[in-house]
Amino acid sequence: MEGSVTLNTTKVTIPKGEKLIVTTQLTQIENKLEPHKDPKQTNYDLIIDFLSEDILVDMKLDIPAGDLAFLVTILKETIKQHLKGGKEYKVASFALSNQDAEKYHALIPRLADFSFVKDPEKPGRSNLLVLMQSVSTSKGKIYFNKPLLASDQQFMVLISNQVFLQNFVMPAMVENVKKQAKQQDKVASQIAVKSLSEPYLYQVYNTEDINLKKDHDPWISSLTASVDATEQALCFYLDVKADVTFLDFRVDTWDKSWQKFQIDEKQKITLKQTKEDKGKSTKAEWWEWLVAAVSWITLVIVGVMYAVVENKNEDLGGTFVETAPLVVQWPNQKYVTVKGITTPNHVVLDLSVQF
Repeated sequence: MEGSVTLNTTKVTIPKGEKLIVTTQLTQIENKLEPHKDPKQTNYDLIIDFLSEDILVDMKLDIPAGDLAFLVTILKETIKQHLKGGKEYKVASFALSNQDAEKYHALIPRLADFSFVKDPEKPGRSNLLVLMQSVSTSKGKIYFNKPLLASDQQFMVLISNQVFLQNFVMPAMVENVKKQAKQQDKVASQIAVKSLSEPYLYQVYNTEDINLKKDHDPWISSLTASVDATEQALCFYLDVKADVTFLDFRVDTWDKSWQKFQIDEKQKITLKQTKEDKGKSTKAEWWEWLVAAVSWITLVIVGVMYAVVENKNEDLGGTFVETAPLVVQWPNQKYVTVKGITTPNHVVLDLSVQF
């Protein structure tokens, strides 16, 4: 805090950088998602509801000056009077066309959970976090128990591992594999999303072999995409096999690569390879030509990488780059700039929001 307070004719100055510590009763706070339907779209407001003035338990002005002690009492009573009978405040909002709201009813967040996280060592890093749940109709079990934001962050959007893989990665994989597949109409049913043993993490994978329209009738035996929590990167794996019947042996070649989001000075977002592991099943030089015949598998991964950030998802209103930063609209915001994208397990966008 800083500034001054005048009571009658007495002016009291609050030095710059002093802190006002407020203790609240969280049982007096509720949150909800309110839909407002217009002729063309439905607006959803995240509402924080202070049920009564009992929310305010205590206030402490963390400065030694005795002549400021009365300010705490005055401020506390003023806030209590303001909250008398309860007050609601809109925290954020988002909108969907009425057609999409009906079509994707199950994906619309039903609950908004607010967590107040105090950092006792660095009070300035204490956070008000908003968790919107989109896959459950009952209160979830994910709790924020420590500040998630970096010391220089003010706004962050966390996108579910499942939502990212299912809505942006899987469509890109399906479309790029279709270009090489012998039966293109079957590809969409041969690629799916499953949950992994680690809670809340998912993987795109092929449910069966995918035959390819190439010489020697190769097939994709394994195709996966997931977020590697250790490498903190998006990980693609592709394994292609082919049987050479007239020589009675099998070719097996694979490529595993890790990609991280990069943002340039013009806000262009790309996926950049940071690590790669590839190989083949034999070192026999006389059939290296056959391995070369399936070396195009790297191009499939490159195509998927490009499509993840560039392809439009019409259901979600645009590309990942266009959609993700604007998942939540803050009241009175003017500009949103993406400062960074990381993948510690889910997808985290570090945003700068100008008001």
